[in-house]
Amino acid sequence: MLNPPFGRPRRRAVRRWLCRAAALLSLSAVVLQSTAIELPGALASRAAPASAPATLSIDDWRLRLAQAREAHDRLMALPAGSGPLLADRQLASTRRLALMTAQLEAAQETAADAPHAVAAPAPPPRLDGPGPYSVKEVDALRDQLDDLRAQGSALRSSLGSLEADLRAAIEARGNADAALNLQRDRASRPLGGDDPVLREAQTELASMRAQIAGLEVLEADRARQRAQARLAALDEPTAQLAREVQRVRARQSLDAAALKLELEALEAEHRTIATERTRLEERIARRSAAGNDQGADRRREIEALQGTVTALRELQTLLRRQATLWRSRHDLLQPNPPADARRALAPSVKGALDQLAAEQRSVADRQALLRIELRTAAAEPGAAQRLPDALQGQMAALLRLEEALRRSVVLLGRTRDDVALIDGPATEQDWPDRTLSAIGDGLRALWQKELFSATETTVVDGQRVTLDYGVTVGKSIGLLVMLALGYVLAGALARLLAHQLERRLKVSAQFARVLRRWISSILMIAVVLVVLRLARIPLTAFAFLGGALAIGVGFGTQNIIKNLISGVIILLERKIHVGDVVTVGGMSGTVVAVDFRASTVRGFDGIDAIVPNSQLLENQISNWSGGGPSVRRIVSVGVAYGCDVRRAAELVARCASEHHSILQVPAPEVLLHDFGSDALVLRLLYWTRLGGDRGGPTVDSDLRFAIEQALREAGIAIAFPQRDVHLDLAGPVQVEMVEPARQAQQAPPAPV
Repeated sequence: MLNPPFGRPRRRAVRRWLCRAAALLSLSAVVLQSTAIELPGALASRAAPASAPATLSIDDWRLRLAQAREAHDRLMALPAGSGPLLADRQLASTRRLALMTAQLEAAQETAADAPHAVAAPAPPPRLDGPGPYSVKEVDALRDQLDDLRAQGSALRSSLGSLEADLRAAIEARGNADAALNLQRDRASRPLGGDDPVLREAQTELASMRAQIAGLEVLEADRARQRAQARLAALDEPTAQLAREVQRVRARQSLDAAALKLELEALEAEHRTIATERTRLEERIARRSAAGNDQGADRRREIEALQGTVTALRELQTLLRRQATLWRSRHDLLQPNPPADARRALAPSVKGALDQLAAEQRSVADRQALLRIELRTAAAEPGAAQRLPDALQGQMAALLRLEEALRRSVVLLGRTRDDVALIDGPATEQDWPDRTLSAIGDGLRALWQKELFSATETTVVDGQRVTLDYGVTVGKSIGLLVMLALGYVLAGALARLLAHQLERRLKVSAQFARVLRRWISSILMIAVVLVVLRLARIPLTAFAFLGGALAIGVGFGTQNIIKNLISGVIILLERKIHVGDVVTVGGMSGTVVAVDFRASTVRGFDGIDAIVPNSQLLENQISNWSGGGPSVRRIVSVGVAYGCDVRRAAELVARCASEHHSILQVPAPEVLLHDFGSDALVLRLLYWTRLGGDRGGPTVDSDLRFAIEQALREAGIAIAFPQRDVHLDLAGPVQVEMVEPARQAQQAPPAPV
């Protein structure tokens, strides 16, 4: 039977990693939330105090401005070179004065109930009556809607830039405050040889820069709030106008008179362009027949004029295509539009839009090249004015062509929308395109859907500056992908470091494995913090984990954190190593692993015991190999009364000294332990090495065999079996059985 690709060991490893990651994330979130740690390089995430300072009033700003102006006048009155860092201090003072003036104006606007003076857009127009409505009127509404949407898009882009500026200003303010504190600390502990005037100037400059950084935060926040106010003011008019356009779009009409006016306007523009083109061609002919007196300049001028003629020719072609499109639109907007016209126009609109997009890119490239040529011509000394004039004429023609292309794109897009509104997809091929487009729009909306948002608050001069961070579905998926990549890289780096430690520092393989796990976990914490930083997700985004969840996590992870900290203590104290022989809870074995939550002890019978790390610290543990690899063992034997006890002791000692697994330093020792009821008890104390070729129980058995044979050959009887219970201070509690003795006749003791 084949093993599955995702077998039990792999599933166990995945579960172990997931539990480890969950524990680390929970611990990090709880600790960071409870201690309010600010990460280096991250945005200053300062929770608002219980009683935040009140916002400065107009009088406060006026007082500050007066003090700043007085200090500025005093600095500006000093002659050049009269003090250290004078130029830097004067520049900083000028900047501070300008920012304080702006803040005073902002405070006055706030007092006048106009903190964000935004001109309200005019109310959206409406078309009265049930319709039908003229295409020109509907297009005018569409133009206004496009303008409002363009303004909103520009404001959103500007708002993103302003938020980035605000984040940078907050970070700069944190750096400036840190620099000021450092400078004050240096000034309070002057070193020998320091110039007190220089220290005072450096402290003053650092203080002004810190004030400037705080004022720049307020200025950036004010600019952002203005942009937000303007964007909010556009929301309702844009929505109303969109609803109005949606209402009247299905009721628009293009009669013959309106079509005639459009075609006449296009024809008039066409004739004007034809006249300009004829004049340019005549000018080119005259310049070509003028001779070679001007050389390269004349050729470049002719090329510029020819480029203008080409742009005008393209513009005429575009006007003819617009006229054709207006005729098709007239046919489609009739009460009973021809079905053939709808089917013929709908599939061709997409191709026409693609062609127009390609032409727009071509025109943009030609404009870029023409700007370079204009700068080159203007930089040439002694150049004639005719060449720049010709180039300017070509640029004007390209700008007209660009505007005509934009109008054609708008006209085609509106025609496409009108066709879809009247008849839906015209062909079977349109259905997959529209389905894919709808699916793409849905996926894009899902990708950008905001799951939750986090707010960071910074207090500057009594004013709260808040930054909102939205956590979207796309950002979360990207976060998971980056975490997976970081996990792979952290594991590879941890394995490499552990291998280098094992190879260069000659650490044991078991200890290297423990270090690899700890290094991998530390790297994963760093990966989590870096990924959150790259994804611009602040740690305050996990503030919702507080409260009840934090209490639940605290109770749920109490034992986990307890064992985790115990593992750290075990690793640092090094009282128990991997490979030590220990006795825990009545079980003896070898420590094979010290993990985060528990350690693994492999018994002498081959069975692994999972022991929580906290038990290794709280309970009494016997570490046989803690002081070294040697251990003392005891073998007891009882001999009959009346025998030669010293001879028996010599035989027992000789048996011990002849065994190759018994250490000779310290030498084995035989003691007369006790006068038993049935025997004289001898105790053999010897030392052996753990992890040798023969274990302790095997050595004990070898000694008993040898002692029995030696005593039997010497005629010394072993007494009746007895149970000998004793406690060895150097080892575990032993309960040993004295070897069974053969019944032997003993001579009665001699009379005293």
